[in-house]
Amino acid sequence: MGNNRAKALLLVADDVGENRIREFQLLSEAGGYEVLDTIIQRRRPDTRYYLGIGKLGEVESLVRSLGPDVVITYHQLNPIQYVNLERRLKVRVMDRILLILEIFERRAGSKEAKLQIELTRLRLEIPRVREFIRLAKMGEQIGFYGGGEYAIEAYYRYMMRRVAHIRRELSAIKKRREMLVIKRRDYGLPQVALTGYTSAGKTTLFNRLARESKYVDGKPFATLDTYSRLVNFNGLNAILTDTIGFIDDLPPLLIESFYATIAEVLNADLVLFMMDISDDYREFSRKFMSSLKIFNDLGISRTKILPVLNKVDLMDGIDINDKIGLVESEFGNYVLISAKTGVGIDDLRDAVRSRLEPLVVNKRYGNSKNFNPIG
Repeated sequence: MGNNRAKALLLVADDVGENRIREFQLLSEAGGYEVLDTIIQRRRPDTRYYLGIGKLGEVESLVRSLGPDVVITYHQLNPIQYVNLERRLKVRVMDRILLILEIFERRAGSKEAKLQIELTRLRLEIPRVREFIRLAKMGEQIGFYGGGEYAIEAYYRYMMRRVAHIRRELSAIKKRREMLVIKRRDYGLPQVALTGYTSAGKTTLFNRLARESKYVDGKPFATLDTYSRLVNFNGLNAILTDTIGFIDDLPPLLIESFYATIAEVLNADLVLFMMDISDDYREFSRKFMSSLKIFNDLGISRTKILPVLNKVDLMDGIDINDKIGLVESEFGNYVLISAKTGVGIDDLRDAVRSRLEPLVVNKRYGNSKNFNPIG
């Protein structure tokens, strides 16, 4: 069988580390693209073309010789960069943010996730359409939007109406979710959120603890929707929720839009912070510090977080003391596990129980016939 995947050429400007570039390549593959090449320029992104004119000439030659279906940039593009790049390269152009949205679109299941994706895409597209309107007023022909000034302005008005409608729908969903959280607390059920850097093994652990079989493929953002199940932690019942994974260099718009879908983390009594202990120290440190920044941005207290260091089965004699030392510098406790083999799972259940027991006042687990704690 032939390879039917779309082909992508990746562009990276500025001083982006090798691990982040590799993550960019993996994201592109997770998005269904075959990466033909990655072009790197160690200078600040050009305000007009993202890359400098000389490097852009090299990219034009590669586009002609390799024939990519799309060119993807690491950094978020402004409207002028989008228009200029597509004009020069004569191929579809997108940035890493739109790439992440494509992955989200493919994997979103719930109505809320789909609405969040559409809202974010519209908010990213609106500034581009404003630029197209400006160019149209100047009499320029602008490709896909070349139907004229009136058509572009009509589309712009539609987008603004759609954004307002989606926000109303999301507000209603948020209120329903908040009511469910209140009912769970009244019912006496602690909330445990499972989160951490993408591809750390969160869903594998969720499946083991909740006896579920949620989708796992090891690629970034395998989990987009949140799943909640009633789980017994060695005699103490709690609601466990699997959530979307963190990733480095997310712009505020994506954090605002998509981490709004993991209100379970904000409302949780305990956050299980998963990390892949099998990563080399430099990669482990990068992901660890990036995750801490997101926790800080979300306003989550360190006292609510329990680090869970996964994939200990892959260590095989590798020294982990430096990585454990990094975790201990920020947190008092941690648990070493292998979600795949089951090593350390009972220790994790005990650790969760010991953290939650002081919070449990009314232990009426499962006694009400009128309330479904999962929603």
